[in-house]
Amino acid sequence: MANLEEYRQEIDQLDQGLIELFEKRMEVVRKISEYKKEYNLPILNSTREEEVEKKSIAYLKNKEYSQFIKEFFKVIMECSKRYQAILFNDKNN
Repeated sequence: MANLEEYRQEIDQLDQGLIELFEKRMEVVRKISEYKKEYNLPILNSTREEEVEKKSIAYLKNKEYSQFIKEFFKVIMECSKRYQAILFNDKNN
């Protein structure tokens, strides 16, 4: 049976993978921001956010995590919108 330290090491490895994926996602967010800025589109797209929420729940194998995945993606989308706002206001972008 694994001990607490082994579980923590497993979490650390998973966190590293999440961080790599987060960075890739934010790179795409930058591209989306550039597109929205060029075509004068708003940062907020409520319809898209609802789609992301529904897809995230649909992708779950264990539906017991539904509420948590909704919260997880809500935070990610808030970060994405804040980053887009920074990019929109960046004179060099």
